[in-house]
Amino acid sequence: MSQMDNKDLAMTPEEQKAYQAKQKQRALIMAGLLFFLVVLFYLITFVKISSSIS
Repeated sequence: MSQMDNKDLAMTPEEQKAYQAKQKQRALIMAGLLFFLVVLFYLITFVKISSSIS
């Protein structure tokens, strides 16, 4: 990369904070979705096991 490209990639502190806030928000959304899937798979497994026992 040339020097011109490196200047374009540098972020101001405000841009850095905004980027990190968006990144944190995406991470929280992904964690929530992952937790939802874990609970969903647990419930499906529980229902299938309990129906086979009865």
